[in-house]
Amino acid sequence: MNPFTPLALIFCFLSLVACQQEEGPAPAPQPSGIVIASQAYLDNFGEPPQGKAGEAFARVGYLPVHNAPDKVRAFPFFLFSKDGELRQILNRLTGGDLVFPENSRLYSPFPSDLKVTSASAEKGTQTLSLMTQQSWSEDDMASAGLALAATVLQFEQTNKVVIMLNGRPLPQMPADGYVRDPGTLIAVEPPSLVLMAGMWEKGTDNLDELLVEFDRPIKVNSFKLYNSSEGSIEGEYFTSIFQMAVVVLPEDKTLYKEGDVLRAEWDVVDIMGRANKGSSTMPLRRYEH
Repeated sequence: MNPFTPLALIFCFLSLVACQQEEGPAPAPQPSGIVIASQAYLDNFGEPPQGKAGEAFARVGYLPVHNAPDKVRAFPFFLFSKDGELRQILNRLTGGDLVFPENSRLYSPFPSDLKVTSASAEKGTQTLSLMTQQSWSEDDMASAGLALAATVLQFEQTNKVVIMLNGRPLPQMPADGYVRDPGTLIAVEPPSLVLMAGMWEKGTDNLDELLVEFDRPIKVNSFKLYNSSEGSIEGEYFTSIFQMAVVVLPEDKTLYKEGDVLRAEWDVVDIMGRANKGSSTMPLRRYEH
């Protein structure tokens, strides 16, 4: 298939102007975009894809692993500002937008109404306050505590995390709080597909594009999307700016609605050489501009 090129989720467009020197033609414009990665991102996902212009930050949060209650694994996030970096990561981690298929090794243990606030760190101790009115199983609370603690402890200035739930210590928290424990972190496996979504104009039935999202930036060797009748979805295929999604502009955008079951056949590899291929069937999730 034709090589994929960035299209959707572009975080900034800026004009590049070359300086004209009297003695010769201006040099060719050079890309000015940059994505700055944390050490945790580099360790788990390698060098991040670079942007066309502007600045972004490649970071990670940690999520629990199915059938391994005392383990967590890194998941990548791209931020557009360093202001309130920890707050941004915690919001992305717990805000309800992370959706995983049933066969995923990762899962989100957080209640849909969960509110997370972080107090100012004191002497290397970071306190998180969690608020929820929903019932929360002991297993999910324990997994959430490990994931939140690992996420905060990736910052070098923090050496202990204390988690409060509705004003009281999280029941599963160690007596002295959470400290770094490399034994709770598992290595990142080969890439997997996590979500199929459509982007609609808010309040309308005007579909803009279909997104098939993976759990990290990937290079696409081959990819095809099929509708519920097993017909190939024709149109333009691209990758998103951070290379975590295949973007499809279908020839007929009127055919698709929330909940439609689509099937993707994919063969991908990440920058660290971890390859995977498969076929995934999922209902279409709706997002609005």
